[in-house]
Amino acid sequence: MRDLTPALAWELATGGPWPEPEALSGDERFMALALRQGLQGVGLSSPNPPVGCVLVRDDRVIGQGAHTRAGDPHGEIMALRDAEGRGEDPRGATAYITLEPCCHHGRTPPCTEALLRAGIARVVVGVRDPNPRVDGGGLAILRAQGCAVAEGVLGEACARFHAPFFKLIRTGLPWVTLKLALGSDGSLGAPGQRVEVTPPPVQALAHALRRASEAILVGRGTIEADDPRLTDRWPGPVPAHRTFWRVVLDGQGRLGGHHAIWQPVEGQPPIRALALDAAPLRGVEDLHLPPGPGGCSLRHLLHELAAKGVGRLLVEGGGTVIAAFLREGLADEFHRFQSSHPTGGIPLSLALPSAWSLRAEAAFEGGTWQVFR
Repeated sequence: MRDLTPALAWELATGGPWPEPEALSGDERFMALALRQGLQGVGLSSPNPPVGCVLVRDDRVIGQGAHTRAGDPHGEIMALRDAEGRGEDPRGATAYITLEPCCHHGRTPPCTEALLRAGIARVVVGVRDPNPRVDGGGLAILRAQGCAVAEGVLGEACARFHAPFFKLIRTGLPWVTLKLALGSDGSLGAPGQRVEVTPPPVQALAHALRRASEAILVGRGTIEADDPRLTDRWPGPVPAHRTFWRVVLDGQGRLGGHHAIWQPVEGQPPIRALALDAAPLRGVEDLHLPPGPGGCSLRHLLHELAAKGVGRLLVEGGGTVIAAFLREGLADEFHRFQSSHPTGGIPLSLALPSAWSLRAEAAFEGGTWQVFR
């Protein structure tokens, strides 16, 4: 088991750990480099996928790039621009791309056209794009124009990396990540008492999960017990276009306006999910939803968040809300911070889907970070 580091924390938050390029050769090595490029766009490119691209000629990288903002150039274009900036000619090069290149006119022109115009001789793709406007069409166009195409290189890793985008395309719902810190006894701690399950350095690394998401959600009980701000405090710089929604399930509108969550934070607006009418709170957006678990219909809430461009939602608690997402079949992965010490409370009963398994884990002093998916 690897020790928890900032680099590993970011990998775990983005669906990894990811293949190490240095441990691979040939096409797999360069696709692993393309995956590393794509990591730059996680939490930034939604609702578009954070595609990574690397251009190679004679076993040498001549350009690389990632898609980091919807409406901006895709990873392929960024890699071509990088090659131009280096004074490299991409003609005859191989492009390694984590996701099939787009072949339609959207907010940007088709990447297939740009690759062909640049003289790319071979395209290696990790996984096909399930978007009905692409779905094999990009590869067909490249082949028809005489470009050599290979697909499925590091296919499992690329599919796992782009799973949030695939879910959004297929269901219209964001990827839902659950996160809890539990004692060795499976408890959050004694009722009414705040227990520090993980040490501050680990709490800081857990913020990678927030940076990888476009929104965070908790229930009313968490606000009443801890009065958190729920802000994104990952140490890396935040691009100006990033929006991180802070969402609270407060079906009956019982929370007052004095809580820290409602205070304005640039680029991190608060949202209150309501099932009943309630007096408005200054600077807080209200989403009026049908009743359901936690006071509001969680499925309706997910659709509303997706409409705001949220492709990844982090649910941080409490236990009742986490259990509701599991019970409704709306969760995609679970990050459990398990202390080696008991917290003295009542063990939570969290029934993970039978198809899930332990995907990854990392060790820190006093516990483990485990990822189930």
